[in-house]
Parts: sequence; C-alpha cells; structure tokens
Amino acid sequence: MGHLLGALGALLLGLIVLAYSAGGLSSGFSKSNVASTQEGLIILRMQAQQFFAGTNYNGLDNEVAIKAGIVPDTFIKGDALRNAWGGDITLSADEANGQFSIELFNIPQADCTQLARFQSNSWAGVSVNGAEIDPSDPVAVTDACGDTNTVTYTAR
Repeated sequence: MGHLLGALGALLLGLIVLAYSAGGLSSGFSKSNVASTQEGLIILRMQAQQFFAGTNYNGLDNEVAIKAGIVPDTFIKGDALRNAWGGDITLSADEANGQFSIELFNIPQADCTQLARFQSNSWAGVSVNGAEIDPSDPVAVTDACGDTNTVTYTAR
C-alpha cells in the first residue's frame, strides 16, 4: 500500500510539473509572438514610409504591399497577411491625411496590452477595438483590451 501511495504521489507531482511547464511554454510562445510582431511592425512601417516617400500612400493595400516587397516574411502566409495569432493584417491608406494604417486582428488580451503600448511615440495614433487610446496610459490600455482584440496603428 505504501508503494502505491508513493507511486501516486510521484505521478501527481509529475503531472503538476508538466502542467506548470506547459504554462511556461505557452507564455514563452506568447512573448515570442509579441516580439516577432513588434519586429514586423517596425519593418513594415519603415518599408511603407520609404516606398511611398513623397506621396499620400495612395493605393496602399495588402496586395500592393506584397507586390512591392515591403511586407516582412513573418507577416505573409500564402497570399495573405496574417499575424502570429492567425488573425488578418489589413493595410489601408488615409490619403486625405497622408497616413496609412496597419490593423491586426485576433490579438489575445495579454498580448494586446503589450502591442498597444509598443513604440507609442512612433505612431500617429493607436486604437484598440476601434477606440483611440493613449498608449502611455497603462490602465487605459488594459481597460481597452478584451478577450480577443483588433489593434490598429496609424503612421505618417
């Protein structure tokens, strides 16, 4: 009987360690997704600004960006733009204001809070789920992010 309880105890301990490790692994993937998305955003913003220099971003959309070679490989899945969580990425021009937007869909809550605050001084605006936010206000960012989110960056 003592050996059986010892074996059950060891099995239970092993399951707890496995569950904790899986949680850490999931957290590691989340951090990796955020880091690769942030890197992709920097590249995409800079490449679009260089490619459309001196214009009002007239005609910028996903198809034009892919054909022009300004989209980082990490954002291209087949013939579509996708983020690390499998959500769409949509590029659009605001020609009247000489700006463009990068819209990321299907962002989990914890990652939304990190992405919404990313390089806040580099963007003309950031919105979460359609509402403009102040990325320098962590409480406002946290309140704006729900379970699944859309984060939109506007650049000049």
